[in-house]
Amino acid sequence: MIKKALTFIASFLLLFGCTNNSKLEKFDKEKWQTATQIERGNMSTDLVESKILIGKSKSKIIEYLGYPKDSTKTNFHYLVDFGYMNSFNLDVNFDLTGLKVTEVTLID
Repeated sequence: MIKKALTFIASFLLLFGCTNNSKLEKFDKEKWQTATQIERGNMSTDLVESKILIGKSKSKIIEYLGYPKDSTKTNFHYLVDFGYMNSFNLDVNFDLTGLKVTEVTLID
């Protein structure tokens, strides 16, 4: 699953990197709290690639990213945008036992 997500991100950046008006940037917890969906999109690639959310609890994720748009017991969905026609979901997945983050992916 991780390999598939990384392949998707690499393909996405390769296909659209030259024409995209957004600028990728490092995740900033304070900026995220008041950011637009496009600003969040610019930071979301860093959240996936840096793995800074891996191992964090649900309460820590809410502290970092705020409350999700949708959630289940093992998943939080945050809506982000890269300036294209469709928005993306930043999915934060938790394990069943300790409810710690195991994976963060971007899904279109």
